[in-house]
Amino acid sequence: MKLIDKIAFLVLGIVSLASIFGFFETSPDPDAPRRPGIALAPPQGDPLPPRNPTRDPIVMVDMGQKPTTSLGTAFSLESAGVWMTARHVVDGCDRVGLMTGPSKAAKVNQIWIHPSADLALLSQSLRRPALRMADRDPVIGEQGYGVGYPQGKPGEVVGTLLGRATSRSTGRYKLDEPVLIWTETARFPNFSGDLAGISGGPLFAQDGTVLGVIVSGTVRRGRFNTVAPSSLTLALQEAQLTPGDIGDTAPVPVPIETQALSDLGQQLRQDGAVAQVICLVN
Repeated sequence: MKLIDKIAFLVLGIVSLASIFGFFETSPDPDAPRRPGIALAPPQGDPLPPRNPTRDPIVMVDMGQKPTTSLGTAFSLESAGVWMTARHVVDGCDRVGLMTGPSKAAKVNQIWIHPSADLALLSQSLRRPALRMADRDPVIGEQGYGVGYPQGKPGEVVGTLLGRATSRSTGRYKLDEPVLIWTETARFPNFSGDLAGISGGPLFAQDGTVLGVIVSGTVRRGRFNTVAPSSLTLALQEAQLTPGDIGDTAPVPVPIETQALSDLGQQLRQDGAVAQVICLVN
């Protein structure tokens, strides 16, 4: 069976396999002039306290004993083909692809795994507009806007930052890492159950920059977690990217508003700045 045939078969039944959270039409013309950015006031709130591994709450994450065929989310860091996702989405896969359409995927050429966080970088020649990363840490009480493929389908989530925690992964790999905890305040569409499949998706600030990467969640408590700013810093250093050197960027209308988040998510997925990742395991 050809790879494309396998993908077509797998995508049809992938939602039942997408348990990665058990530990949780037209594109804009790239040559069109860009609107000037809107300067927003800095968000109000207390700064994040320093990490304290002995006092920060523990979030348990079960990675399972071996990887399985599943779906996740990735987003473009650099328009020439550098992408970011969650480590557990791609670690241990025999093949990884970025979905470019129904039953179509572009093979990922290289994968860099973060040594101490649930983050990974993907290298692919697929040219898609990049998202801008925030140059600051989020503050307590700030709203974040997540975009991706929860439960294998297009969707969005909104959350409010509560504070720090330590994520303790068990199973196919063991890892203690700092994360940020967000309490859910809205979902689009209004679905129940876990957020499986949004892992690796970007979490935006109101000014349209990416504050973090969603990596896990707790359905019972209505919370999700993003990687810590320090983990993002190391990944961006590995990617050797600077804010002014990421190529074409995706237009993100600002300020981002909760009621308009579904439209933004649809736009970013159509532009290809946010894509679905498929992990194939033999």
